[in-house]
Amino acid sequence: MDIKDSILRLNARGGDPIVLDDDLDVLLSALMEKEVYADNIVELRDALVSDLVEYKNTYNIETVVLGMSGGIDSALTASLFRDAGYRVIGVTLPIEQHPDETMRGVEACEKLGIEHFQVDLTEEFKSMCESISHLDARLSEYEDDTKETKIRRGNIRARLRMVTLYNLASLHKGFVASTDNFSELAAGFWTLHGDVGDVAPIQSLTKSWEVPAMAELQGVPESIILAKPTDGLGVANGDEDQFGCSYLEFDIGLLSRCYGLDYQSNSERMKDVFDIVDSRVGSTIYKRFNPSNLNHPTQPDRYDLLGNYDKLLRR
Repeated sequence: MDIKDSILRLNARGGDPIVLDDDLDVLLSALMEKEVYADNIVELRDALVSDLVEYKNTYNIETVVLGMSGGIDSALTASLFRDAGYRVIGVTLPIEQHPDETMRGVEACEKLGIEHFQVDLTEEFKSMCESISHLDARLSEYEDDTKETKIRRGNIRARLRMVTLYNLASLHKGFVASTDNFSELAAGFWTLHGDVGDVAPIQSLTKSWEVPAMAELQGVPESIILAKPTDGLGVANGDEDQFGCSYLEFDIGLLSRCYGLDYQSNSERMKDVFDIVDSRVGSTIYKRFNPSNLNHPTQPDRYDLLGNYDKLLRR
């Protein structure tokens, strides 16, 4: 199958076929010519697994804990750690979540042959919202369905889940895996201190091609690969609904920007996509540089000194 056909097939999530604007299709072809979209998934997988093996051996740590949302990113991440020889503990953490999403997380653990725990945090979430409702009354008022309130509730969900994962990682002498991808990284589509763990194997991979293609290679069930992507936070009807464009459109715009491709066009859809990309990337720069560490006022090389010391100890 032609690589473009594979890209379109793997982006037909939720049963909806993907149809690109003509000019965006031209840019996709240009990105393929530059081998930004390339048929090198086996090579990428092998390199990532090798890096995870090296990390395990360097730091003498063999257990990884991660949240299994029922989505493709967590399933792929788990499969890579499994292939690198880790003990992988997958945790489903439903909070007022659609049962189908939770069951896909369970299915992923079973198909991948990894350990599975389930911790339902719904009551803890409700209690947390109630406990701080004197500071933010809307948290406990479920009739308030404004986007801003949904985002705050969603951030509490994500942070409760991460508290649980870090406790399990400590119990089992392991660490927590991050499951975000490059598209989410660029879009700032994650919760600070709620989604970011210790090691992020797929953070350099595109959601529109490398993630689903590698997941397919790794034996992730098709029901997960082609499921509508959601953040599991109840903010909107799927990730792409929040974006205002598909992941494929977003990645074409993002990568065209990154690789300096000419995108002059009269296409309104193309203009909309680039506006979305520019807005998302521009408004979330602070997330990608968090925390912002200030230099010592009189000894500005302190971080460099510590970095050099770290390198010395790692030899």
